Amino acid sequence: MAKTMPLVGEEFVAGYRLQTEWATLIAAAFFFGKIGAGLFLMSLFTDSSVGALVGLLIVLIGKGGAHLLYLGRPERFWRALTKPGTSWVARGFWAMMVMMVSGALFLLAEPGSGVWWAAQIIAGVTAFIVAVYDGFLMNSSPSIPLWNTAMMPVLCLFYSLLGGTSLTLFLVDFGLTTVTIEETLLSNLEIILLVTNLIVVILYLLSMTNGTAAAKESLRLLLKGSFAPAFYILAIGVGLVFTLFMAYFIGVAGGAGVVALITLADLIGHYFIFFLFLRAGVYAPVLGKLTL
Repeated sequence: MAKTMPLVGEEFVAGYRLQTEWATLIAAAFFFGKIGAGLFLMSLFTDSSVGALVGLLIVLIGKGGAHLLYLGRPERFWRALTKPGTSWVARGFWAMMVMMVSGALFLLAEPGSGVWWAAQIIAGVTAFIVAVYDGFLMNSSPSIPLWNTAMMPVLCLFYSLLGGTSLTLFLVDFGLTTVTIEETLLSNLEIILLVTNLIVVILYLLSMTNGTAAAKESLRLLLKGSFAPAFYILAIGVGLVFTLFMAYFIGVAGGAGVVALITLADLIGHYFIFFLFLRAGVYAPVLGKLTL
């Protein structure tokens, strides 16, 4: 079926259609949300108040700003807060707001106090939700099989942790913060997360080979179609293979410049893999209604 049914536009003919609602701005929101939440979580783990503050600002300005631009009018923001019991959009916005408030309290409170401990726990839990909720949001779109998989939240989590680790190493090597664990341990953790992410991406793609015809069409677009060059070069080549090579053979021993290059490559790959997953979202209107 995937070989005989074409990818079409908006004309009223049988065929697959690319979703067009979510693209650059939503990809930016996903990107900033994951790396900001990941940095905040890693900062809690390494006891870096500077990293925690930067993580909060990335989520607030980057993710929040991209969402507001996407909504078009700021007053529409409040509509996104309704129905958290059934909407992952609402859950994500609530988690982000609670993360901002509790994270600020954590940074302002006296270390070791009851408020400090409570704020740290709440901020950590909500940061974890912010890190993974985009995956659950995409997974809640049954009309797009490429997204409708339990692998998506897992992918979001590991990319969030990888981004947070890379940014932590960047802040440390440029003398912007200190951490309570050895830098070599962070570097080794980054290598482990790079290998893990590469495995998860491969498993994700393999799972699509057993999916519906629309899932196979999305897979074809990523691996052989119009998105293949960006997928192989930017998402996989730069974001995972080059980053892993540099982190394993040189790493923090290469100094701040190498760490900056590794961080940049990681962030490029991070953005483009989710941007391409969004753009390659294919649905067949004869099989169901697109729900975003």
